[in-house]
Amino acid sequence: MRDFGIALLASLGVVAQLAVVGLLIAALAAAVSPAARRAIAPAAATLGEWGAWMAAGVAAVAVAGSLWFSNDAGFIPCHLCWLQREVMYPLAFLLVAVAIVRRWWLTLAAAVLPLIGAGISARHVWVEAHPDDESAACRVGVPCSVKWIDEFGYITIPVLAGTAFVLVALLLVASGLVQRRQGAPR
Repeated sequence: MRDFGIALLASLGVVAQLAVVGLLIAALAAAVSPAARRAIAPAAATLGEWGAWMAAGVAAVAVAGSLWFSNDAGFIPCHLCWLQREVMYPLAFLLVAVAIVRRWWLTLAAAVLPLIGAGISARHVWVEAHPDDESAACRVGVPCSVKWIDEFGYITIPVLAGTAFVLVALLLVASGLVQRRQGAPR
């Protein structure tokens, strides 16, 4: 069961990475081509309406995955894992409120938290690759350089967290910008 759970979460991470790439390509195409902007207009409208809900869903899956890793798979969180959790857990609840209120400025402001989380994840990925750069806090208890999983040759727990943070941030920014353009309430 543990191997299946790891493979499932790693596969969801790859799907999320493909979504990140798709969003970035769509944004770039829309920025340089009026024809592309027209072509993605229906998808952008949907993103304006549902983007915050999608971001909340991604955060909820990330929370559930982190709880599964520690409670069912038995992986003990390190210092950097806890810091990422301290950003993701409240973010999952905050994004439900953001989706309900649906104010463009609040949607854009909420993107700051996942960007902070992505920075912590990037540091964690660095420490996994460069264990000599661990801080003293990372050496207490479980070292931050421990790779509990290594799927597809690159998916580790901080890569999954970082992917979720980046996808949440992109969904919020895209949703907030579309809401602003559509004249959503301030």
